[in-house]
Amino acid sequence: MASVVGGVITVATVGLAACAAGPYTEASGLPNRLLTPGAINPAVTQANIHSNICVSGWTTTVRPPVTYTNQLKYSQLHSGYNLDSDMSLKDYEEDHQVPLEVGGSPTSAQNLWPEPRNIRLGAALKDELENRMHDLVCSGQVTLKTAQSVFMINWESGYKKYIGALP
Repeated sequence: MASVVGGVITVATVGLAACAAGPYTEASGLPNRLLTPGAINPAVTQANIHSNICVSGWTTTVRPPVTYTNQLKYSQLHSGYNLDSDMSLKDYEEDHQVPLEVGGSPTSAQNLWPEPRNIRLGAALKDELENRMHDLVCSGQVTLKTAQSVFMINWESGYKKYIGALP
């Protein structure tokens, strides 16, 4: 949960360990669904995508500051949400489960997670799918809801369907 107090964004991540936080395995780049089920931005709808997500540069207007994401990432990693006890912030991208590019919530802790950079199915691979789904939504080939569900269900399956075999 995030709140703004005196212009400063604060983050509360209470009880991550109690919510079955656990280390990743190399077998998957998927987040812990109990901790990161995904969340959408209610201001982005199918009817208005051409005035927000489909406008070049729009995500920079809603992306949370690094101070916010680093604080959240630090808290998540130290609560057990990490890969093989690796606590190095540089080894993770605080990623949006449902990407901003398809209307994901910018600041919800339910939509942000410490995605490992250095695993086979890591951040760079997911970024490729994020760009593809954004292009499909903005060209009208898939609906916003379909693109969001790709990430809320299993982005690796979405990659296979919309791009091809996983490397």
